[in-house]
Amino acid sequence: MRFAAVVIASISIAGQIAASAKTVEYNWTLKPRRASAKDPSLSPDCNLNRLMLLVNDQLPGPSIEADVGDTVKVNINNESPTESIALHFHGLHMKGQPYKDGSATVTQCASGPLQKQTYEFIVLDRGTHYWHGHTSMERTDGFQGPIIISDPDNDDEKQLRTKYDDEAVVFLQDWYHLDGQTQRTGLDTNPFIWIGNAQTFLINGGGVYAPCLGDDTDGLAAQLSAQCADNCSLDNYIKSIEVEAGKTYRLRIISGTELIGVNFAIHGHNMTVVEVEGAIIQPYEVENLDIMPAQRYSVLITANQEPGNYWATTSVRYRNTAPTGYLNIKYKDAPAANLTLDAAVPNHPAWDVTEPTIELEDNLLTKNPNSYDDYDILSTDPDSIRRIIAVGTQNMDSELDLLRWAMNNVTMRMSKVPLITQAYDAVASDSENTWPGTILPGTVVVPDKPPNAWNYTEPVQDSVGVYNGDRGFSYIPLTENEVVEVVLQNALALNGVSDMHSWHLHGNPFYVVGYGFGTFDEETDPKSYNLVNPVRRDTVSLLPLGWTAIRFKANNPGAWAFHCTQPAHAVMGMGFTFITSPDLIESPPAAARSCVENSLSPQAADDDEPSSSTMSTFEGVVAAASVLVGCSILLQ
Repeated sequence: MRFAAVVIASISIAGQIAASAKTVEYNWTLKPRRASAKDPSLSPDCNLNRLMLLVNDQLPGPSIEADVGDTVKVNINNESPTESIALHFHGLHMKGQPYKDGSATVTQCASGPLQKQTYEFIVLDRGTHYWHGHTSMERTDGFQGPIIISDPDNDDEKQLRTKYDDEAVVFLQDWYHLDGQTQRTGLDTNPFIWIGNAQTFLINGGGVYAPCLGDDTDGLAAQLSAQCADNCSLDNYIKSIEVEAGKTYRLRIISGTELIGVNFAIHGHNMTVVEVEGAIIQPYEVENLDIMPAQRYSVLITANQEPGNYWATTSVRYRNTAPTGYLNIKYKDAPAANLTLDAAVPNHPAWDVTEPTIELEDNLLTKNPNSYDDYDILSTDPDSIRRIIAVGTQNMDSELDLLRWAMNNVTMRMSKVPLITQAYDAVASDSENTWPGTILPGTVVVPDKPPNAWNYTEPVQDSVGVYNGDRGFSYIPLTENEVVEVVLQNALALNGVSDMHSWHLHGNPFYVVGYGFGTFDEETDPKSYNLVNPVRRDTVSLLPLGWTAIRFKANNPGAWAFHCTQPAHAVMGMGFTFITSPDLIESPPAAARSCVENSLSPQAADDDEPSSSTMSTFEGVVAAASVLVGCSILLQ
C-alpha cells in the first residue's frame, strides 16, 4: 500500500506538468553582514552596525520566479559560522513532496553552520508567495524574499494579465535593530524581555531611522548620530517604483513583517484587489488595504494623476504604535524634486478600528471556486466534518519557568528529530495499531477542543484558574481526505490584552468560511458561514477577541506545521503540527535524518559513517548529509 501511494502521488504531480516545463536554478550564499561607517551601502535605514543575515547581499532577498510545472532548484551555501537554517517556501504546498517544505524539526533537520543545502521541487501553486528561514527568528534578520509563480495555462490568470501593463513587488518588513538571536534570548529568559516595537519600517528594503534625520521625538537623535550613515537622506534610502502615466500596474504586496499588521495606501490612487495568495478573486476596489504578517495580495493601480512623486505609506494595525513605512511612486518624466516628509500622504484608519479589516474580508470572494479540486468540501455534510476549536492562551509555565503560549493547553516545543520521520518510523514499526492510532513516543497530541471552556473575553486566570498544561512536540493526527474545520479562538493574554495573530498552514490551502467576535458558538455561528465563494488562502488573521473558521481537505500526506506567523509568538509555543496519513508517504531521505544519523551522540547514531541515498525527483532527497564543515544536504 505504501508503494502504491507513492506511485499515485508521483502520477498526480506528473499530470500537472506542462510539456514546456523547465528547470529554474538559483545559487545563493547566506552570510552574516553588517553595515559600517566606511561602507554604509548594506544599511537599509541609515542605521549602522545592525547584524543581518543576507542572501547574496540583498534585502529583501532574491526573487524566485517560475511557472506552474517547473522544477525549482535552490542551492544555498550557509556561510554563517553560528546559524543553522532551513528554507521554507511559504504558499507552496508541496503536494506529493512532503520532505521539501523546509520546516526545521517538522519536515527536515536544519542544515548547520558552514553547510550547503539544495532544495529541488516541482512548483504546483500559482500566485504571490515568499520564502524565508524557518528555524528560529532568522527571517527577522533579512533572510526572506519574494516568490512569484505564474500559470500561463490558467484562464483566470490569462484574463487578469490583460488588465495591466507591468508589475512590481512591494515587500513590507518591520525592522528591529536588535538581531533575531538577541530577541529570541529575551523571550527565553526569566525575567521575560519582550521584543517591543520596531525602529524602522522597510518597504522593498528601504526606510529611514527617524533619529538619523534629526527627529528627536524620543530624545535619541544626538545620542545615536554616531551610528548613522553620513549619506542618510530620504532620496538615498527610500525606494521608488517608477510608473508611466496612463498605464496600469499589478503590485504584488508581500508582508514579511515580524510582529505588526499594517494598512497600506497610495496617495491619490485607489487599488483594486485581484489576487489573494494565489486565488484570483472578484475585483474589489479599496482606498487602503489591511495586510497582516505573512499575507500577500495583488492589487491593480492606474497611474492616472499628474506626473510627480506620490507617497505610498503604511500605518500600524492592532498595536498602538509603530514606525511609518514609505515608498515613492515616481511618475516617469516627473519634474525633478527631492523627497520630503512634508508632501501629502494617504489616509489610514486608526490602529484599533476593526471595520476596515472586516469590510475587506467580507469582499474577498474567490472568482471561480469550482475550479479547485477541493471545492466540494464547502458542501460536505456538516456531520462528517471534523471541527477543531483551537484556543490560544498565555501561561507562566511552571516547569520551564518561562512565559509561553499554548494551544488547547499544549505548548509547542521543537523536536530534536523531524516529526515526519518520527511518524514514518512509528507506523512502519507498529504492527498492532494503524494510523491514526499509532503512538509517537515523546510527543503530545493536541485535543480537538480545549480541556476547559470559558468566556474567552474574560481573563483565563479569573475563569478556570492556572492554565498550565502539557508542553512538547505537539501534533494532531489526520487521515487522508478528511475534511477539517479549524476554529481559531482568540483570548486574553496574561496582561489582559488580546493580540492580533496571523496563522499559516503548511501543506494545504484552506477556505476562510467565517469569522466573528466573542466566543464561538457551535450552534449559531456556522449559520453565518460563506460556503459559496469564500477566499482560498494559506494565511489568515485572527483579530483581538475574535474567532476565525477555516476549512480544508487533508489530501496531502505528510507533516505540516500550523502556527502563528509572528516569530515571537511561534517560538513561545503558539502552534502545532498536523500529521496526515504518514503510512502513505515514501521513506525519509537522508537529509531528513541527518541530525540523527550523523549525531555526535552515539545513542542517536546508527552508523559511524554518514548516510546517503539516491531517489528520483518525485521520491525525495537525492543525496547525503554529514556533520563535517562544508558538507552538502540535497533536498530534491
